[in-house]
Amino acid sequence: MLYGHEVVSQPVLRRFLLGMMAAGFQPTSLAAIDAAMSGVAETPDGCLVLTFDDGLLSQYVNALPVLTELGVPAVFFAMPAFSDGVHRYMRAAELRALADAGFEVEAHTCNHANLPVLARRNVSGFFAEVQDCRHVLEAVTGAPVDYLAYPSGGFDGLVMDTVARIKYRAAFTTRPSAYLSASNPFSLPRFRFDPSEAPLSVLRRIRAGGG
Repeated sequence: MLYGHEVVSQPVLRRFLLGMMAAGFQPTSLAAIDAAMSGVAETPDGCLVLTFDDGLLSQYVNALPVLTELGVPAVFFAMPAFSDGVHRYMRAAELRALADAGFEVEAHTCNHANLPVLARRNVSGFFAEVQDCRHVLEAVTGAPVDYLAYPSGGFDGLVMDTVARIKYRAAFTTRPSAYLSASNPFSLPRFRFDPSEAPLSVLRRIRAGGG
């Protein structure tokens, strides 16, 4: 599984994806991987799940057309109302359009919170980030939100237990590894990628992580 953020241009992402596919990787949906982890389907050969964090507007402007053109599935871990005064973020219209186009829109909290700290300092604020925000996204997209990406990869036992208790199916970290274990669904790893970098550099990280 890969995770990225800004997509600077359509040609840059197209070149990256074509390079990864030329190396033998097959873009796969998160739903297909979930089915394999659940034991109801075989794991696709050479599977690669593309995820984007933060719900940045550049993902809508530059990634969506390329993903649609190439028939590549992707997951967008979004923050439905976040603003930092620096970056531009997708809002309801863009998130709804992603879902309508068949892409998976999942949760990344509402405010990019440090979840381990928040869980101990402000319980109601913590639940607002992991549960209420989920409901906001579901209302926007009209689809279930079953997965969470921890902001900055931050999690601990309390966070994992709570995420499991409120019935997420799985949650994702920023820990680099190729091994997704059904026995640890709330600490699943991902590899960082930047569409602007050479696919070879990402391939080296994947190989180093057991892929």
